[in-house]
Amino acid sequence: MSSDRPRRIWITGASNGLGHALAEALLEQGCKVALSVRNRDDAHPLETDYPGRVLVLAGDLHQLPQARRACATLTEQWQAIDGLIVNAGTCDYLPLPITQTLLQDVVRSNLAAASHCLEGALPLLDKGRAPQVVGILSAYSALQLGEPGQPRRPANSIASLFEDARPLLVAHGIDLTIVAPQTPAQAMNTPTAIPDEWDASSAASAILQRLGERPQQLTLQALAVNELWPLPK
Repeated sequence: MSSDRPRRIWITGASNGLGHALAEALLEQGCKVALSVRNRDDAHPLETDYPGRVLVLAGDLHQLPQARRACATLTEQWQAIDGLIVNAGTCDYLPLPITQTLLQDVVRSNLAAASHCLEGALPLLDKGRAPQVVGILSAYSALQLGEPGQPRRPANSIASLFEDARPLLVAHGIDLTIVAPQTPAQAMNTPTAIPDEWDASSAASAILQRLGERPQQLTLQALAVNELWPLPK
């Protein structure tokens, strides 16, 4: 397999904010990028600026049939992918005002989308070159479903979903990096992460600079979550 072939990266939650900024930065690096967006028009600027290197996958990935359709399109068009970035922090589809119930919907929908993408992308990553999965969590999507006192597990925590998938991914030669806010448990053993004034572009640049090292964990402590995962207007 030629090593000078552009890397093929699938990014979810790419309609705006951090997901869109990651896509643009990867396209600037010469990658081919598949954009999962809610509406096809959201991808039009990047399609125009990078002709032939953008594959648009419109739909709601928390709906299993639509996630399967996205994977089928990737299989048909590219046959394989080298990277999957699950931007599991999006909440632009929620009505205002954001309530505790709606925050649970953020976790629930992103949890379903992440699960569907991990399952569907595995055969594509198996055929990729130096494959890597990146799971990105916001302060909202990192919350636990249900009562906080319950044990975290893949059914109620996106972080646990990714960690539970790590052994299988490693067995397939696929690296996994989880990008998330610092947890209370981590803060007990490491210096407290100070929230930074990230915007989408600077956060995307910082993440991509570190991904080449293939770390298992990266801390992203955003002072303003809305800068990276815009709320509905």
